Amino acid sequence: MKRFHRLEDALPAWRTRARRIAGGPASGATGLPFERIATACLAWMAENECWPNKAADTRQVAAEIEAALRQLVVPSPPSLPSGEVRGSAWAITAAAGSALGALALSPLTYLWFDNRLIGLFAGGTLGAFLAVKGVGALLERPRLVAVVRSAAALSSGGVVIGAVWRAIRFQSLGLGRSVLWLLAAPLVMSVLQPRATATATEPSTGYAPGDLARAIDMALAVAWAHPDRLGAVIEAPRPEPERLPRAVVVALTQLQSDLARGSSDRDIRDSCDDLLQRLQESGYAWVSISKGTPFDPDMAALFEVFGTIPAGQGVRTQRAAMTRHGEVVQKGELRRV
Repeated sequence: MKRFHRLEDALPAWRTRARRIAGGPASGATGLPFERIATACLAWMAENECWPNKAADTRQVAAEIEAALRQLVVPSPPSLPSGEVRGSAWAITAAAGSALGALALSPLTYLWFDNRLIGLFAGGTLGAFLAVKGVGALLERPRLVAVVRSAAALSSGGVVIGAVWRAIRFQSLGLGRSVLWLLAAPLVMSVLQPRATATATEPSTGYAPGDLARAIDMALAVAWAHPDRLGAVIEAPRPEPERLPRAVVVALTQLQSDLARGSSDRDIRDSCDDLLQRLQESGYAWVSISKGTPFDPDMAALFEVFGTIPAGQGVRTQRAAMTRHGEVVQKGELRRV
């Protein structure tokens, strides 16, 4: 059985296993099968030995993971309708720009090159490009579009009112200019009137397609970090410190009292002798070597040497070795004679 020691190693395998969850029906009115995801995640972790604690209550853990997913995986907000300009509006804009460009540039090319065709071609192409580019830039500024549409509507009304006023005063109506403006104003308003379109969403659930993948990843993350996954940590019992025998403790207390009272040297010496005697009775012993004894390498089991001492060299005890019941407690030290 394959084991995963890190979350990032287990995540790809869990995603592959959880793909079949996406094909099942949704649970309840939530739109995502949170309960099934949590249960399947725990089962998968148990199969891959990622859940060492066999005594954990899996139903309780699954319920906690499900509750966490419902809080973490928030439904995506519904898509707002977006504006889309009609195709006929772009065609009208390009045609109007082409006509105006050709009318503006053809007289100039006729004067310069005695040829109108150059102006018709260049002016039509350049006019269509500038018209479409300008309308596109205008549509990116909603406030400016609202101002232009309002101005077009007001100016159309103003043209009508002005024509009526001139007719009452028996003045020239200016039919050509008025008709052109009355035709241009609705054209501008139709071009700048976007068509409302809504992107395809899931109105019944409110969850986007990526929310399921996020829920699958979060389920493993929450389960991996759950405190019941590894169980309670059992601390190893600490070994009790080695206690001195009661007789040794009494002798130490007596020595400390003599030192604190400032007793005589004789009393302190008696307390030290008593302490050493109590230690010897408890199994402690001090081993020393007579001065001038030839050095033997076997002495290294009880003593440390100061410098290098060859075999057969005479040595003396600088510090006695301390043992208890035959075991070395503290090595001594030997030096050359």
